[in-house]
Amino acid sequence: MKGSAPDLSCRRIAFLADRFEEMYRCYNRPEYIEPDPVSTVRVYPDLLNREVAGVIASSLAYGRASQIVRSIRRVLGAMGENPGGFLLEADDERVWEICNGFRHRFTDSRDLYELLVSMRNSLKEWGSLENLFASGMDDSPEKALGGLFRLSRALRSASGERNNTLLPDPSLGSACKRYHLFLKWMVREDAVDPGGWSCMSPADLMVPLDTHMHRICTVLGLVRRMNPDMGAVVEATLSFRKICPADPARYDFSLTRFGIRSDLEMKDLIGRCEDPC
Repeated sequence: MKGSAPDLSCRRIAFLADRFEEMYRCYNRPEYIEPDPVSTVRVYPDLLNREVAGVIASSLAYGRASQIVRSIRRVLGAMGENPGGFLLEADDERVWEICNGFRHRFTDSRDLYELLVSMRNSLKEWGSLENLFASGMDDSPEKALGGLFRLSRALRSASGERNNTLLPDPSLGSACKRYHLFLKWMVREDAVDPGGWSCMSPADLMVPLDTHMHRICTVLGLVRRMNPDMGAVVEATLSFRKICPADPARYDFSLTRFGIRSDLEMKDLIGRCEDPC
């Protein structure tokens, strides 16, 4: 991974680590989940179902949180209690039936259909999305990127050269927040993230970066880049690795509650992270 983190003094790193850990203990809890899309993923104890739900939920995770959750539940509800089994057994016509008429902001029926068909075909070939992802990993320090490129190509296979609003292309320099969010859900396991994958350590995750998280990182001095692109993801991840080397995505959920929930404002987060010295 090319790039460098902003300079942070040892004192600043220790101070932020203390504050972030305090917020993690307070807010990384089930009662703060709604209306986060992870709520639609962690209900599945079976890993195949969790993978399918995770791809659908993370792909639709743009826009207002409440609308995101409604759209996810519409799709998963149409697939029944066993979305993985449904997908493996459904032919193209059956898949189209649950996609027909779907709309989520810029996403239409065809976008969703192509995603589900690609995911179904990938599951049939690889047995699981974890196997697919792991096939792209190597021994480099940023093994997540190789797996991400392999997963991305597979999930875009039914779209061909057509732009699909659900499927960013990491080769174009996008932050790919939704892919990194999916990986966080699959790899981390705590009171919020359900986990289940063993092919990668939480230490290898990259920070899911959207405009909200980018603003947080910029204000706190963790990112220099003005645009929330892959370069900014690199900077954010390197900064968080200084603070928590074993789990750089550890504080993503608790920090992003500020400014999303009406009872947790951005000014409160900034105030907590101001070093009095």
